[in-house]
Amino acid sequence: MKTLLAILILAYLPTSFAADISVIDVRRNITLAENDAVYKDFYIKTNAHTGFKKNLVVTAVRKINIRDASGANSFGAITVPVGQLKIIAIFDQIAVAREYKLLSRDELPMLEQIGIMVGDQIDFQGSFIDKSKPKPKTNANLTAPTAPAMPSISTVVEKVLQTTTTASAPSAPAAEKLEKVADSGN
Repeated sequence: MKTLLAILILAYLPTSFAADISVIDVRRNITLAENDAVYKDFYIKTNAHTGFKKNLVVTAVRKINIRDASGANSFGAITVPVGQLKIIAIFDQIAVAREYKLLSRDELPMLEQIGIMVGDQIDFQGSFIDKSKPKPKTNANLTAPTAPAMPSISTVVEKVLQTTTTASAPSAPAAEKLEKVADSGN
C-alpha cells in the first residue's frame, strides 16, 4: 500500500511542478535614443524544485486545443514548441529570461500568435547551459529608412523641357478649336 502511494505521489509531482512553470509576464524597455539596447524580459513563475540555473536554455511550449470547424467537437490538445528562453536571473519564485531563439514553423504546427507570450509553459526537455558570452544588443545596426534625395531645380526644368519638346503638336481639329477660343476673346 505504501509503495502504491509513493508511486502515485512520484507520478503526480513532476506534472504538478511542470504545470506551475509558465510565463506570467512579458516586459520590454522603452528606448530613449536610437542606439539604446532593446530588451524583452520574460518572467517565469517557478517553485523551489524547478532546478533553474543562470544561462539555462529552456523551451517555451503552447497548449493548443484542437476542435472541428464548427467548434462543437474537441479532439484533444497538443503541445507545440514556440521558442527557446535563456535564464538570466533567478529569484525566490520568479525567474527572468530573454528570448534565445524562436523556432521555425517549417516543421512545426502553425501558431495563431507568433512569439513567446504569457501563459506559455516551460519544458525542460532538451534544455542546456549556454556558455557563450552575451552579445551587446544595440539599435545602432538598425537604420531608419531614408527618403530619396530631392532632385535639383535644374534637373526638374530639364525634364519638363524634354517632355514639352517631345510631345506631339495638337491634332488639326484641336488646333482649330484653340484658335476659335483665342479669337472669341474669352
